[in-house]
Amino acid sequence: MDKKAAKDWVAEYKLINEMEREELRQRLSNETIEQSVHSYFAWNKLVLAFSGTPDEPEELQESRADFYLSLIEKWEKLAQRVKHV
Repeated sequence: MDKKAAKDWVAEYKLINEMEREELRQRLSNETIEQSVHSYFAWNKLVLAFSGTPDEPEELQESRADFYLSLIEKWEKLAQRVKHV
């Protein structure tokens, strides 16, 4: 890739990132804490589905996924308790 193409690429990504940041600012200003926590855990579950590494043994990937799922459950329970306080 030549220098001009790289600069154009970087400029486009800067624009996209700024648009995403602005969208996030607007969404967060209108979201309740419960909605924000729910979104956080939904993203965690999505990322977890893609988080396995190919060089890690399959048994360890399953163990790690179980660990992260248990953490998600704990955080969700905490979020429910805080919601009812």
